[in-house]
Amino acid sequence: MEELFVKNVIKKPKLMGETKCIMSNISWGFAQIWNQSLEEGKAERVLEPRNKIWAFEIGGAYVDRFLKMTAVQPSNPFNPRSLRKFEAGNIWETIVGYVLSRAGILIKKQEWLSYQYDGLFPVTGKLDFLAGGKPDYEKVFSVINKEFDWLPEFISRATKKIVQRLQEQYPEGLENIILEIKSCSSFMFEKYEKKDTANPSHKLQLFHYLKAKNMPEGHIVYISKDDARLLEVGVFNPSPIEEEYKKDIEYMTDCVSSNQRPPLEKPIVFDKEWGTFSANYKVGYSSYLTYLYGLQNQKEFDDKYKPTVERWNRVIQRKIDGKEFTDNNKMALDEMKAQGFDLESLWEGLRE
Repeated sequence: MEELFVKNVIKKPKLMGETKCIMSNISWGFAQIWNQSLEEGKAERVLEPRNKIWAFEIGGAYVDRFLKMTAVQPSNPFNPRSLRKFEAGNIWETIVGYVLSRAGILIKKQEWLSYQYDGLFPVTGKLDFLAGGKPDYEKVFSVINKEFDWLPEFISRATKKIVQRLQEQYPEGLENIILEIKSCSSFMFEKYEKKDTANPSHKLQLFHYLKAKNMPEGHIVYISKDDARLLEVGVFNPSPIEEEYKKDIEYMTDCVSSNQRPPLEKPIVFDKEWGTFSANYKVGYSSYLTYLYGLQNQKEFDDKYKPTVERWNRVIQRKIDGKEFTDNNKMALDEMKAQGFDLESLWEGLRE
């Protein structure tokens, strides 16, 4: 049972003078009720074969997507912690939607959009928000003053400031754009912010909505769950992203149509943009981690591969610093080559 301080708590002594809080038989626990409410009703749905691609899947692991599209049940379905993380993201998305609505610039939300190239599987998904237009600013201010009492004061204050800026900078209204809201840890937020970029899968997902609606521009909005910072990254149509978008659909169409399972993901990958190795999250977070890779959970994956990633990245840093390789570094280089990495290409990438 989740434990916390509430009325009618009985304290029992522990070692070293500590106390353990337990609830009496007439008490109740908000944390327990909250957790149960989030976890109930979230049973893994039974998969059925399908010849369509969900927009959020594009850019994901091909082998996982193949198994889902051919109705192989996951060996590692989402656990309660993962489900709660999804719900935390939904909370932020709801807040953003409420702000857009009260700012008078929300046009549509959760609109289903499909697009299909000739001879390929269709792609379908729901955009988060379509925003823009010309608000009635005076009406908006009156609504904000009346309807924001239940939200934290900073939300009301931020919304008023947003409307003021819109009124000053865009008196004739705003262009319509699609907003895709993504919450993330501060660690990932800072990575995106440092490079002013977005996750490739997120860009492909947003491009799908632009393609389906024949719109020129959309924005991915990242929210740091740790401190509520926002980062906005633009995606455009047309753009080179379409080549990757179409190739992804072509490959999945071919694999599923011919019933040829794609190869497994590599557990360690090299990110050219960052110039570092990383444990492949497409493996670590796979719904088929046990079925495909023989690992029981993400912790086992991390324990197995993250120490190697750290060793390999130390080699990368020595190369950048111009230092000679140690015997241990040379062993790591042999490991990289054994895993199929072309060292000359890696060094060339570091110089670019």
